[in-house]
Order: sequence, then structure tokens, then C-alpha cells
Amino acid sequence: MRLIAAALVVLVLAAPAAHAQEPDTTTTSLPQVPTQEIVPQPGSGAEPDEAGDRGGALQLGLLALVVVAMGGAVAVVVRQSRQSRRARQAADG
Repeated sequence: MRLIAAALVVLVLAAPAAHAQEPDTTTTSLPQVPTQEIVPQPGSGAEPDEAGDRGGALQLGLLALVVVAMGGAVAVVVRQSRQSRRARQAADG
């Protein structure tokens, strides 16, 4: 019990010393925001020079791959759904 009381006395005596310090006088400045627009205007870009550039052949190929993969996944789900429905109707009927 004496240990807890001693710790409280130390904390109470140390608290005013922490508040006695003067505030820091330094100021902070915010970085300047660029004046250009965040979203570029349509037609303001450059034509792709290489396959990996924005709008180049690699990006278009990747888009085609994603579309084909999504279409294939939808086709598999639809086919399995139809097979399951036919099997359920055959078992019921």
C-alpha cells in the first residue's frame, strides 16, 4: 500500500513540472498544391509509343483477357445451374 501511495505522490509532483514548459514557437507550413488539374481533360494526353503505355496494346490485351475470363466464368455458372435444375426436375418428375 505504501508503494502505491509513493507512486501517486511522485506522479502528482511530476505533473506540474510537465505543464510548466512554454509552448513551442515553431510554425508549420503546408506544401503548395500544384495548379494543374487532378483529372486531365479529354484528348490532352499523348498517343502510346510502346505496348505498355497507357492505352497501348498490352492494356487492351489485358482488358480482352479480363472480359474473356469473366465471360467464361459466367458461362460455367449458367451451365452448372441449368444442369442442376434439369437434374432436380428429373428427380421430382
